[in-house]
Amino acid sequence: MTTRNEGFDKDETVAGVEERVQARFPQAQPGVVHEEAVVAVDKYADAPVKDFVDIIAEREARAAVEESLSGES
Repeated sequence: MTTRNEGFDKDETVAGVEERVQARFPQAQPGVVHEEAVVAVDKYADAPVKDFVDIIAEREARAAVEESLSGES
């Protein structure tokens, strides 16, 4: 099996996910957004193919932040 680790930078991926989720939910606490981005990227960081980690992690982080915001209402 071929692995595709070239070009994957975990910290850069977390930062990108965090930036996009924070832009979508500006009312969310930055610490919550950061934590959800880290959790989501960590979940897939060891995947053999990393081409879609940022997209999948962003979706998961976005859903978690949205859920946390709906629980605050």
